[in-house]
Amino acid sequence: MHASESERPAHEPAAPSPLPSPAPAVRPSPGWRPSGVVWLLGAAVVGIASFLAGAASGVDPAALLAGLRPHAGEPPVGHASAGGWPAPPSVRRDGSAWDGTIAVTAEQQRTMGMRLVEVAAQTEPLLLEVQGKTDYNPDTLLKIRPRFDALVLAVHATVGQKVKKGDPLVDLYSVKLAQAKLEYESKQSQADHDKQIADHQRELAEGGVIPNASRVMLDAINLERRSLLEFKLARDELEVYGVPPEEIERVHLESGTEKAKMTLRSPGDGTVISRDVVVGNIYDENDTLLVITSLEELWVWGNVYERDLARVHVGLPWEIRFPFSKEVVQGTIDYVANQVDPQTRALRIRGAIPNPDGRLKSDQLVQVFVKNPPPPGATVIPRRAVVFDSGETFVFVRRPGTEDVFERRPIVLEREHSDRVIVAEGLQPGESVVIVGGLVLAQIYEDRAAAESGGSG
Repeated sequence: MHASESERPAHEPAAPSPLPSPAPAVRPSPGWRPSGVVWLLGAAVVGIASFLAGAASGVDPAALLAGLRPHAGEPPVGHASAGGWPAPPSVRRDGSAWDGTIAVTAEQQRTMGMRLVEVAAQTEPLLLEVQGKTDYNPDTLLKIRPRFDALVLAVHATVGQKVKKGDPLVDLYSVKLAQAKLEYESKQSQADHDKQIADHQRELAEGGVIPNASRVMLDAINLERRSLLEFKLARDELEVYGVPPEEIERVHLESGTEKAKMTLRSPGDGTVISRDVVVGNIYDENDTLLVITSLEELWVWGNVYERDLARVHVGLPWEIRFPFSKEVVQGTIDYVANQVDPQTRALRIRGAIPNPDGRLKSDQLVQVFVKNPPPPGATVIPRRAVVFDSGETFVFVRRPGTEDVFERRPIVLEREHSDRVIVAEGLQPGESVVIVGGLVLAQIYEDRAAAESGGSG
């Protein structure tokens, strides 16, 4: 048995005054259905916000919940019963259909800590990030090779050295070259001899000195033409070997081993980027001795995956960022490959970037940002404004001309970032969307929608 009040020991403190009766709980409407995570988050947010705000300002939390109503001018939502949220009535007092809006007074907005932000037009280009690397422009690559078996006598250039067109690179010695020069001299001498004979026969035939002049003349002309063709062939062989025309004209002045010597010269301006030649070694036409290229320009290759193929085309601007040097270079896409790589399932795109001082290097890893123009009508809002629930994406928009009426607006996302989203459809610049309090509004909306569904059934 419990001791009566008169029997309570003197040292035991008196029972505290009874707490005020809590506000009666709200009975869910017939059509009410929980919405999983949204219901729990909404309940937690409202509960904590209401309790803290009520404790600080004297506002009754139950009164806050009871005061949230689905449309401006309507009475407080629902009635209190055991457990649950305030259940909105399924039919408005005037008998009109629910227009899908929710009304929250200014005091309730302050208590909830509701915040809004203005929708902005998306004016910046949409960036498609791809990985890439730099490369030499193959159109400027010059590979120095001997065009016959040759012994290297000297090397005049090394890696990193800048050279001009005509600068000496490698001295060669080749018996095959000497034979080609001797053949050239021989064919030149034969051609000169046959020309002299033809000219002499022509003079005799014209003077009537020899019989059958026409036949003799025909034989002499044929010999002249044949020897001239053989001489041209011998000259062409020297040109194929890389002997400059001015040196070919001086072949008859060379004597002894000079005919076996030749200097490979640079065919253009550039920088030596590779050297694979050693004095004293023998090389042939399959060996690359030096590689020269211009560093004034580099190529950039990027890899675009199949899902993004529609977002790249020739002429689009792009930005190349060098992550280690913090260098940023602007450019455009010059080429889009016609085939997807079967291994990586990526499509290669290419562009050129200037490199006048040579500070950018080949084979550097870079970040490539392709700049797509924003789609017409696209807007941008903070990511916090978006509510995701059961596959739906929506925001709460304050109705223009009001301060306390909000509508649930479905949207179509174009792009998502860590702190913002780009909306393709559903919003207009200048509208105000809720960025804090959206989950609470989502739960109130679902309760009302459930009530409407139950009432109509």
